[in-house]
Formats: sequence, structure tokens, C-alpha cells
Amino acid sequence: MKLFSLLLTLVLSLCALKPTQAADHSKANLATVLRFANEGLGKANMQVFDELLDPNIVVTTGLSPQGPIRGREAYKKVFEGFADAWPVTQFTVDESFAAGDKVVVRFTATTVFKKDYYGVKANNLVVPLKEVHVYTLRKGKIVENVVGAINFPFEYIMYPALKDAVLGGLEAAK
Repeated sequence: MKLFSLLLTLVLSLCALKPTQAADHSKANLATVLRFANEGLGKANMQVFDELLDPNIVVTTGLSPQGPIRGREAYKKVFEGFADAWPVTQFTVDESFAAGDKVVVRFTATTVFKKDYYGVKANNLVVPLKEVHVYTLRKGKIVENVVGAINFPFEYIMYPALKDAVLGGLEAAK
């Protein structure tokens, strides 16, 4: 909680808007992101992706270990594949805050590995996910999403498919 408060204070101090404008702007952005998180991510509602994401969104996530996902249609394709194989059975926003064009959401989700994914055989395991998403908005649309996650069970299950994508791009020290 202290870290979130510190970040909020820092971002607000850098915000060029007047305090009342900043609060209204932040509140609107928070509402947009919470709708996206709960309905878009939590329920895999692609209509919400269409409504709230900028067509040129950039998403940095472990679901694309080769690099950022570029564009709403590419993001939808990646997320639909994930949601089909790993349907969410429970989704809870644990904490959120907004400051200007930035919104931070920390959530917990429960998924079940129902369908083979990137060549890894489904095992019907119930898998918890804990993530922090940092969103940037412009004119009411989400233009960037940076994902930080502690999803060890998911990562261990997906290791056969992820190891080359993640480790293959690393350079050796000289």
C-alpha cells in the first residue's frame, strides 16, 4: 500500500493539470481501465477490447515473450488464444489507482488449463495468476499496457514452449 501511495504522489506531482482537472481526468481513466480489466480481461469480452483500446496499442506481456504486441487486433488474437486455453473462473481487482494518463491495477485471477496451448498439453490444473498492469491512456483510449506478473505455476507449465522464446533472445556475457 505504501508503494502505491508513493507512486501516486510522485505521478501527481509531475502531472501538469490543475488538481481538480487531474482528479476528474484520473477518475475517468480509472473507470475505463477497471471496465477493461473486469470485462475485457476477466471475461474475455472482445467487444470491450474494441471499445476501450486504441487501434495502435502496444502491450508488453509474457504472453508475447518475443516482444511487445503491437495493435489492437494482434492483442485480441493473442488474448483470445490464451482465454480459450486458460479460461478465467475468478477475477478480483485487489488494488488500483490513477494519476493523470497512468492507471495501475493489481489483480488476482484463477484459470484452468483446459486446452493445449503452444504445444503444451492441457492438464486441467487450477492456476492462480497475480499481475500488475500499468496502463497509459490518451483521449479515453488505452494506448499502452505493461504487464508485470508473478505467475510461477503458469510459467512452469508453459516452460517447454517458453524457454526458447525467452532464453533464446538473451546475449551471453563477454
